[in-house]
Amino acid sequence: MEKSVRKFTNTENTDAHKGVKTPFPRALITDFRQALEQAEQSGAKVLMMVLFGDDMVRALNVAYEMGLTKKMQVVVPNLTLGMARQVGPTIMEGVVGGSPWVWSVPYQYNYARGKEFVEAFSSRYEMRPSTAAASAYSIVYQYKDAVERTGTTDTRELIRALEGHRYTFLKDEQYWRDFDHQNIQTVYVVRVKPRNQIMEDEYSADYFEIIDSMPGDEAAQTRQEWEARRKEAGQPLNL
Repeated sequence: MEKSVRKFTNTENTDAHKGVKTPFPRALITDFRQALEQAEQSGAKVLMMVLFGDDMVRALNVAYEMGLTKKMQVVVPNLTLGMARQVGPTIMEGVVGGSPWVWSVPYQYNYARGKEFVEAFSSRYEMRPSTAAASAYSIVYQYKDAVERTGTTDTRELIRALEGHRYTFLKDEQYWRDFDHQNIQTVYVVRVKPRNQIMEDEYSADYFEIIDSMPGDEAAQTRQEWEARRKEAGQPLNL
């Protein structure tokens, strides 16, 4: 994740754009505080937090307590609704992140099937669907579609049916890349809204303002990059 972020933000010079690592797993609050103190002392304008799940929640709480969310632009490369809700709207306000899907996407870009999914999910579970919920829902239908197209549940046949397959479901067109089986899709840049706007939603979950997007082919690693990583790991170049 850090390598990817540095590539896209032109911050690969680690002397000019320093980074601090924290233990994983089992990082302590003191670990995050020490790392954040170094970030504060650096004088940087942007604080990139490459953390996930509970680590992200705890580190963001520390950053807020230290006043860093007011001093620096906080960026969470992989930001989910679940993480945002755990941290809460007050602390999350203004944080920028990236996501392949948020529940407001179908409404902003007028994707009918996406709207149907959001409304059905919200009504049934009394909460807004997360990125993971949308992904799980889509994948089940992709499997169903592949079985119907091939007339079999044979794994090898289904793999061949999915490789290179393009489809439109909850958003714009997506496809399964043949050489690495990566799902290539638009990625969105989002910013967390002010607390009052978040709370106006029926389920108090209107966290994200979509501020930019990137086509999947630009966001995903290239075949050359994928093959280089496979070689480094001693893995075959064919799946």
